[in-house]
Amino acid sequence: MSPPPAPPRRLHRAAILVLLMLFGVAWLVFTIPNPSRIDGRSLIALAVVIALTAIGGIGFSWRRYFRR
Repeated sequence: MSPPPAPPRRLHRAAILVLLMLFGVAWLVFTIPNPSRIDGRSLIALAVVIALTAIGGIGFSWRRYFRR
């Protein structure tokens, strides 16, 4: 048997989360004053912050929605 479909609320939350992430990236792209000043260290710092945020969000969601 296939698993039941996801509730509409969970799908709505996931869609809103993706839209907010895209908006955040677009905001960064349009508000960086001088893109030529961005070096490798800046990109590494940004990647670390994004990775830690994603891990924290997944951990929070896992504890909240997938308790056993």
